[in-house]
Amino acid sequence: MTSPLARQRSRWRFDDAVMFFCAGALVLALSGLGVMLALLLQQAKPQWWPMPIYQWTHTATDTAVLGLPIYRDDSALLVDQGALEPAEGRLIRLDRKGRDIVRSKPESAILLQHKIEGRILGHYKSLDVDTLELATRHGESYRYALSDLDYWYLPNQLSSIEQWSIASKNVLRFLTQGLEPNSEAGGVYPAVVGTVVMVFLMTVFVMPLGVLAAVYLHEYAGDGYLTRLIRTGVHNLAAIPSVIYGVFGLGLFVYGVGGELDRLFYNESLPAPTFGEPGLLWASLTLALLTLPVVIVATEEGISRIPRSIVEASFALGATRAETLIRLVLPLTAPAMMTGLILAIARAAGEVAPLMLVGVVEYAPTLPLKSEFPFLALDQKFMHLGHQIYDLGFQSLDSSLVQARVYATAVVLFAIVVALNALAVALRNRLNRRYQNLLR
Repeated sequence: MTSPLARQRSRWRFDDAVMFFCAGALVLALSGLGVMLALLLQQAKPQWWPMPIYQWTHTATDTAVLGLPIYRDDSALLVDQGALEPAEGRLIRLDRKGRDIVRSKPESAILLQHKIEGRILGHYKSLDVDTLELATRHGESYRYALSDLDYWYLPNQLSSIEQWSIASKNVLRFLTQGLEPNSEAGGVYPAVVGTVVMVFLMTVFVMPLGVLAAVYLHEYAGDGYLTRLIRTGVHNLAAIPSVIYGVFGLGLFVYGVGGELDRLFYNESLPAPTFGEPGLLWASLTLALLTLPVVIVATEEGISRIPRSIVEASFALGATRAETLIRLVLPLTAPAMMTGLILAIARAAGEVAPLMLVGVVEYAPTLPLKSEFPFLALDQKFMHLGHQIYDLGFQSLDSSLVQARVYATAVVLFAIVVALNALAVALRNRLNRRYQNLLR
């Protein structure tokens, strides 16, 4: 028989093992998040960082290729030769194991970002007051007006300080500019505005509706068969594919509610619809329905954690049920509401499938913000970061040229979600500190 001391030691060893398993799971989760972020930043680096331009020379034929490496594997290298090359020859695949190919970094290599033509590569020749001249790898000369260029630099001659300066300008340009005629230039500012406005508008719709529904289910509905059935339905709604919400929003909001609004208030403009077509309002309402179960469940869980003695003490002091709910239960449930909001933002900000049906477009000529009341163009289509990632990555004629832009857009979307969640977490922690004394 084992002694009591031996059994106690065995329990301690088991407790230590459980602790290490839990700590290992935490480390693994954080490591996965760090690896994902590092991969996104590494793949997005060519979009912002001034990458060196190389020249590959075939010693047997004395032919040269000047370009930027954009993709590599064990056997081959995909090189972008710039917009001066024919469309069918702009991307060239080089054999990385070829012994008769010599790579060099010519100091005269220059990169131009033309407002119309896109990225141009060549050899620097001369610069005057308003014109820049370069030569291609074939020896042909081209002159460009500086007013037609977004920027230009000699990447193989840059110092570390100059590289950081150009990278910071590229990041700022990427965040503050709109789309350009070519997919390599421009920025994501309209998509950032559309994403943030849609998330805030969704929050305005989903939070009051979710909180009121949770209060009714917990405080007024009782514990009958119908209430349990409703709770089960709410939990199951969270597992429905998001594209089904998009189809529902298209039928109910766009064609149903929007069509009726047009017939009542905009009949003179028909058959051209005003609200009877996809737009910002219907996209926000659709995502509000998508995230409603999350808010209801989180809020109801928060209400159920409030000690019953506090509620009964409020009744004993003469407060009515409504006064207890407004002045006691809802303030104590505020941290749980913020938890539901965090989960709702995390899911809604990255959704693409439902938005493609109810309001998001590849390009919107104007922002959904206005200078006059009500300051929002609710009937207007808008751009979204998630849809831009999908469009660039899967709908571009040559996705290899915009691969870095896809990852850069993903980094921006990741940062926006983190920022919005951090704001909600800070507010939740403040509410926790404010009301935690009541729960002691």
